[in-house]
Amino acid sequence: MNSLGNIDKDLLLNIKCKIEALSGLETKKEWVQKDYDFLVFFIEEKTGVKLSLSTVKRIWKNEYNRLPHSTTLDTLSKLAYEKDWLSLKTEWLDNQNTPRPIPKKVKGKPKSQIVYTVLILFLIVLGILFILKIRNTGPKGDLESVSFSIKKSVENTIPNTVVFSYNIEGIKADKFFIQQSWDTSRRVEVHKGSKEKTDIYYIPGFYTARLIADDKVIKEIPVHMTYDDWFMAVRQPISNVTTFDKKHWIDAPYLGINKKSLEAKIDMEKPFQLSYYYVKNFVLDGDNFNYSCDFKMEPIEAISCPNLSIHVQAEKGHYWIMFSNKGCESELSLQLGELTYNGKDRDLTMFGTNIYHWQRVNIKVVDKQLEFKLNGENIFLSTYTQSIGEIKEISYFFSGNGVVDNVELKDLKGDNIFYDDFSQNTAKVQE
Repeated sequence: MNSLGNIDKDLLLNIKCKIEALSGLETKKEWVQKDYDFLVFFIEEKTGVKLSLSTVKRIWKNEYNRLPHSTTLDTLSKLAYEKDWLSLKTEWLDNQNTPRPIPKKVKGKPKSQIVYTVLILFLIVLGILFILKIRNTGPKGDLESVSFSIKKSVENTIPNTVVFSYNIEGIKADKFFIQQSWDTSRRVEVHKGSKEKTDIYYIPGFYTARLIADDKVIKEIPVHMTYDDWFMAVRQPISNVTTFDKKHWIDAPYLGINKKSLEAKIDMEKPFQLSYYYVKNFVLDGDNFNYSCDFKMEPIEAISCPNLSIHVQAEKGHYWIMFSNKGCESELSLQLGELTYNGKDRDLTMFGTNIYHWQRVNIKVVDKQLEFKLNGENIFLSTYTQSIGEIKEISYFFSGNGVVDNVELKDLKGDNIFYDDFSQNTAKVQE
């Protein structure tokens, strides 16, 4: 019989698997930042309870020495099975501890013992065959023969239809899929005998499309969905995307959305995510550059801990840097190349600030060593090891309503690669 601790862990694992299935997130060894962001918004949308990003990461990565707080367990239990943790655990224990009838011994019937022994051996053989089948599942064939490529229907335009061309004839698998990005809800099934499949991208960005056989990724290709200007979108819930064209931008010398336009599309009394994207070939090394911008947010009663995530996406990696109002730093996290920091087990209070007033951020990267400044003061240093390649996208994700100004990318010589102060027609990219 499992100890109490093992039962708790087994039950939590079961709850996590159920939530992954409900949210459409696939079970895999490594999730990227956006997977965890999606899960945070999904849990909040379904339960009305906002768990911190670091808490969700710690639970899904099994990085805890004791069980999470009881309120967190209740939230996850109710989402998965519509029962609080204690009720679910009691039911779980009852099912595991249900007594089984003990067979009566029958004297003088050796044949029944033989039949019983044969039955046990038969079940053991079936179990071994089942284990072998599990170990041998997965696509078979020459994976090198698989081809996978894309063609965009237009350039610098959103929405944009992409034609995926593929050859899977030499592979044996039960099912094949194409997934256009990290988002598992954007997965479509493909079949042998076909060579092409189309799909639409509604948001610009630098994506990795995957060709999947059963649950194994057999081919990946980059998909760079560029756009000719800033692109604005809002999510409420995270799975529902609403976009805004330029007529909805705020009439001011900085980037923002008209509040009336925002109120017409979402409920300002509920959590939402506002995003700004600029996606181009910046022709700038992501391991050596200077970046700066100004930002601020608007107070919203429904959002007690507003934050901003600055995203710099490159060919082989990215930076994800979060800032919050003072007092909310425990919910922050950083992704710097292959390195991850979270505010639950790392002091990130230097990324807390008065987010309702203009803040200036400077990021300098020299040969994979990062230096962060906030309002002219050094706040953080870090060094990663795996090159991330050329920069392909800069974007901003506000948990609430925010604005951006004076966005600038420079090489280490000081030459401007991109600059926008949001005066008329000031955005410039060196192609």
